Amino acid sequence: MEFLDDISNTWLIIFVLTGFIAGYIDAIAGGGGMIQVPVLLFAGIPPIFVLATNKLASLFGTLMATIKYAMNKKISFYLVSIAIIPCLVTSYLGSRLVMYVPNEIITWAILLAIPVALIFLLKKSKNKDKEKTTLTKKDIIIATSPIAFYDGLLGPGTGTYMTISLKKFLHLDYIVATASTKPLNLATNVGSAIAFIAAGKVLWLIAIPMAIANMLGSYIGSHYAIKGGEEFIKKVLISVLIFMLSANIIKLLLS
Repeated sequence: MEFLDDISNTWLIIFVLTGFIAGYIDAIAGGGGMIQVPVLLFAGIPPIFVLATNKLASLFGTLMATIKYAMNKKISFYLVSIAIIPCLVTSYLGSRLVMYVPNEIITWAILLAIPVALIFLLKKSKNKDKEKTTLTKKDIIIATSPIAFYDGLLGPGTGTYMTISLKKFLHLDYIVATASTKPLNLATNVGSAIAFIAAGKVLWLIAIPMAIANMLGSYIGSHYAIKGGEEFIKKVLISVLIFMLSANIIKLLLS
């Protein structure tokens, strides 16, 4: 892999810092992949290796957040028990499919996924949110499986998509939606990670330090999400929106 020869120690430090920030943001509001993926791409790493390496780093950060939220009893394990297998399967299928997609299409799809995610987040529900006392299996699978497929196919913004979907379609509050997203995101990460590892697409020398940094950021982020509650999560969501919108505009102007 000749492109690895161009990855300097400075880039490795940037990857570690990026992993920490992504883990922190992802544990609170999702969207960590929106931070990690563009940085890896900017370093000159081919898209398929970017997706695989990002997935490994995100997997360990999501595992940490899942443990933290579970210990604080914020996860709806009823929802997770129904959705986790469909999420695992659809994520794996997405990762298998993306290996047959040309690099140019992957690159543009990743870039286009970011504004789509932002638009989805900014769109307000017409109906006033209310707690849904009964979650049917059909509702849960419809609200989660398509996003899991997207996670395996592309990835960036999956945690944010999933959190908003649980909030909008299943009417969970932000903290429960965020917490319940983590084990589901963990399942999708495992499903796609298996596919990427089997195909030899993971850059381990980059993925391992990013994974450690992601875990640390995730631990701190989930702590503050639990402590700050819904208002804090909303503020982080707004910050993510502003940051990603600005980054996407700059990317378009420079291209």
